[in-house]
Amino acid sequence: MPRSLLTAEERRRLPARARSVAFQPALARLRRDAAAFAALRLSVPELPGGYYHDFICPEHGVELRFDAHRPTEHRCPVDGARFEGDKFDAAWRWFANHHLAEAALRLAVLSCAEEDPAPAATVRGILLGYADRYAFYQGCARTGINPGVATYTTLDESVWSIPLAWAYSLIEDTLAPDERERILARLFVPAAEHLMRRRYGAIHNFTCWHNAAIATLGRVAGRADFIAFALEGALGQRSQLREGMLGDGLWFEGSMSYHFYSVWAILMSAVAFRHDPTTTITHLPPVRAGLLAPIACAHPDGTLPATNDCWYFTSLLGPCCHGVPPAPDFYEIGYALLGEPAFAGVLQRAYRAVPRDSVFALLFGAEELPDPPAAARTSVLLPESGLAVLRPAADVDILVKSGPHGGHHGHPDKLSLTGWAHGWRFSPDLGTPGYGVASLETWYRQTLSHNTVLIDGASQPSVAGRIERFAPDSVVASVAWEGVQMRRAVQTRAEYFVDVVTVECAADREVDWIFHGAGVLTADARARPLSSLAGGNAYAHLADLQERTLTGTAGFEWREAAWGLRLWLPPATGERIVTGTSPANPPTRRHGFVLRRRRATRTVLLALFHPYLEAPRVRAVTFGDEGSLVVALDGREDRWTAEQLVGR
Repeated sequence: MPRSLLTAEERRRLPARARSVAFQPALARLRRDAAAFAALRLSVPELPGGYYHDFICPEHGVELRFDAHRPTEHRCPVDGARFEGDKFDAAWRWFANHHLAEAALRLAVLSCAEEDPAPAATVRGILLGYADRYAFYQGCARTGINPGVATYTTLDESVWSIPLAWAYSLIEDTLAPDERERILARLFVPAAEHLMRRRYGAIHNFTCWHNAAIATLGRVAGRADFIAFALEGALGQRSQLREGMLGDGLWFEGSMSYHFYSVWAILMSAVAFRHDPTTTITHLPPVRAGLLAPIACAHPDGTLPATNDCWYFTSLLGPCCHGVPPAPDFYEIGYALLGEPAFAGVLQRAYRAVPRDSVFALLFGAEELPDPPAAARTSVLLPESGLAVLRPAADVDILVKSGPHGGHHGHPDKLSLTGWAHGWRFSPDLGTPGYGVASLETWYRQTLSHNTVLIDGASQPSVAGRIERFAPDSVVASVAWEGVQMRRAVQTRAEYFVDVVTVECAADREVDWIFHGAGVLTADARARPLSSLAGGNAYAHLADLQERTLTGTAGFEWREAAWGLRLWLPPATGERIVTGTSPANPPTRRHGFVLRRRRATRTVLLALFHPYLEAPRVRAVTFGDEGSLVVALDGREDRWTAEQLVGR
């Protein structure tokens, strides 16, 4: 069986591609990366790597500054606070391993592209260094149920080993026979066997990565048994695609960054076997669907909703997850494998802002990218994932989240509502600030940090919701658990949207409706300070509390630079309205929130939101006695009946 990850023809063409005008930015970046890596003066660590999430400042929720020359001194980039100790030193080695593996791949490509043996000599040193240390790593005591060998977990081991395998394949012909044997027998085969023994026993992003690494290592080692194990069978890559990728194209964990994380492992499997008709997975429909789904969900600026345990920075046009390349690299490979015009459209958008300097563009990318017509931005429903994105105007997105919980990385936030308008994430999902942040469990993974409803101050259970009705300008979603039924109906117009939440309980319960807006919150009703608000542990994160008593329609406004968001609420007997601030992402930032508390068996919570740029267009809002609504705008008046608003 062929072992090389590039065909002989691809290898032969690589120097010519590197001389092409289209790939000069990629070649220039390879040279810069090589110089930057040389300046780091990194060598293979004496001890295995630690846990990435331990390299997070617990106060500011940001990644510590990696200093290659100070393996035992680590500082927060916000305030310069110093962190020391084994936990941080081990996490530093996570970065060292990551830099070494990625440098090996890039140096190997540079060596082939420029037909220069010098970078290959550095790659040789990295590979032999790990081969000579791997047996020692295997004897190091490790904690946890999923330990790696050179790295903290088998997930890290997989991510680390794939670029090393590619680097080996590219420079294999420069190695002596005994060096090849050392690398295969002491590093790649033991690494694959360790991953096979400890492959995660479920449909999961871990398993996708295990499979990708085992298959890639099997390819370069000539081990058909490794490849069959990784691609076929109950937990093989085909099964991961069939069972883990939902019918709408999103990975079942409901996080855009975990979606990209899983898809990169899938793409690494696809590209390694792209020329082998017996093992390729490129043609399987979920591969294409998995790249199309983020395009459908992206905001006009390319940012993506940070649902569930998603990194807040995740974007279609830039970084999308830690440990994988930026999103355009996905679409370089996707377009090369599948020729989908929408993928070329993503690349054209991305490269208007940044150079086309990806190593994967050089290896696989089309020399000329077509410029397909921009697709119309229409409302989108991803039914299996339970995501409805309403787009009442070209620069407005309103997302209602329902659907499955998402497993370990799910958040208890059914019927949550988030929004983007005119270039402003006016009320974003916070995603995750990193797993080393103390407030991860007490805030970010709690219902209160999302724009939805809580019962008796407790987070929702891990239940599934569903989309009942969807139209380009409206959505109705529902969720139920023991003794509770909730329904959210959102109706949109280009300038505003109306939100109606109906809650029915088996007995009188305390109902909290909460909305967090970016920017500074002001209100038009008198307030009195409030020392605390009763509820679950998450309520301790609310600050600057004030309570308001309403005698008529209430108005609230969030402002940030030229952007604004107005909220109107109808008067309601017995309703408490509390405002204050809540942690954003990172947790050192604060958002302003409005919380409505009622005690009822059945209640209907009506609200109208108006996001705007520069100047508001909604002039007045009048609530009728029977749940009707009149909205006055420049030049028109919209009238809504109660039946229209609840989506009946």
